[in-house]
Parts: sequence; C-alpha cells; structure tokens
Amino acid sequence: MAVVNDSDNDESRGYSTELVPRRSTTPAVHSTGPVRTATGVVWVALSAVTEATAWGLGTALGVTSTVVRGSMAGRPTREVLSEAGEQVRDSVRRALGIPPGSEAPNATANIPGLRDRGAELLRRSADVHAGDDDHPAFARILAELAPDEARILRHLYLDGPQPALDVRTGRALNPGAPRTAMGLNMIGEDAALRFPDRADSYLTNLRRLGLAEWTREPLDNPTRYQLLESQPEVRKLLKRSGFGTKVFYRGIALTGFGADFVRTCLPVPPLDQAL
Repeated sequence: MAVVNDSDNDESRGYSTELVPRRSTTPAVHSTGPVRTATGVVWVALSAVTEATAWGLGTALGVTSTVVRGSMAGRPTREVLSEAGEQVRDSVRRALGIPPGSEAPNATANIPGLRDRGAELLRRSADVHAGDDDHPAFARILAELAPDEARILRHLYLDGPQPALDVRTGRALNPGAPRTAMGLNMIGEDAALRFPDRADSYLTNLRRLGLAEWTREPLDNPTRYQLLESQPEVRKLLKRSGFGTKVFYRGIALTGFGADFVRTCLPVPPLDQAL
C-alpha cells in the first residue's frame, strides 16, 4: 500500500511546510509610475558598490532614499535621477577632499557679450582723453611673421614698391610648358633674404595678413623691369612660350595697414628721413 506524503501534496498545492516562512531574497519591484525605473537604477548602483567601502554603501543607500522619496512624491523620473546623480557627485567630492564650491566657474560667465564689447569700443573711440593705443592685431601679426618676412616689409617700406611680372603664354611650343607665371620678382635677392627661394611663400603670407599687395599698375619707372626681364628664369620662360605670349608689368607694395605696422613695430626711420 502506497504511503501518501502530505507534505508533498501541500507543496504541490502551493502551501509551505516551514514553521517560519523564510524572507524572500528577491527585491520587490514596483511597477507604478517612475518608481519602477528609478528602483531598477538604484539596485544596479547598490549591487555595484556592495564590494566597495562603507562610503560607497552609504552613498548608494542615500541615493536609494532620494529616489524613493522623489518617486512617492510624484516627481518626474528625469528630475529624480538628476538629483540622485548630483548626490553621488557630492559624495565623490567629499571623499576626495575637494571642498564644496571649488568647481571651475563657467568660462563664459565673466566674458562680456559681443554687443557689450562693441559698445565699449564705441565708448573708447568717443573718449577724447584716451591714449593713442596701437592696433590690437599688431601683436598677433608679429607672432605670425618669419624673420625674412620682416626684412621684406622693411625693404618695401624703405625702397618703395618693387617690380613684378606676369607672363601668360598663348600656344606653348613645348608640351607641358607652363601657361602662366604670376608675380615674378627679385625681392629675395634685393631684400637680402636668408632663404630667397621662399620669397613667394613669404609674400603670400604677407598678403594674407593684409600687409602687402600686388598692384595692377606698373611702376613709374619702366626701366626697373629691364633687370627683371633679363633674369635667366624669365628669359627661359619667354623662350619656351609660343605665339600670343603677353607680359604684364605689376608691382608689389605695402598696404596702408602694412606701412602703419612697419612704422609701429619695426626699427625703421621715419619715411621722410629714409628717402
């Protein structure tokens, strides 16, 4: 005859045979409102710090309390989690010994707006008692000049505009011959540059900075172009050129801004004494 185990039947029916029910180790997760999302975040944070120090456990418990109170009060989930995150950051700062309020201030907090800066410029321009300050761009330009470029500026200031040639060829006699050569000059030799082969790059930078320019009009003395046309490189270029070749006389000169820069920043005599 089979013996019926009442305890098995009780367990199969869902009844517990223990005298004192054991507490469940699975945390209850509520599914109402923001509490469900916030509680999940809290348990992840709590499980991550259980193996850390007592400070970490205390921080997690404090965050748990903050989230639960905010959720029960019906506050939005994003606001509750933002407050909890700030609480964690405060705890980290305290653990590292950083005093409160030592965070770096906003970098733009003390910078005036563009309109305020413009108004200050207008106020200073109307002040008849203000000193005659140098242009604020001069200091930046000095940092962007090569030593040879300073020599070019001094040369243009003391000796005036320099001749330059543009050669535009028509139908080239030799395949692959260049069709255009712009701004041929002798500034590298005339200004006694340390690296005369870099003269074109120097002039490009001076033009970028607004200190020098290529003029379309020829110089008053046309004989100054004869020496330039007799240079081997120019003669070789003209010899390779075919029919329809045109030579344009140009000039390289300081801009008004460039002349003011040279007078202010370079050790040159006044222009009337230099001439």
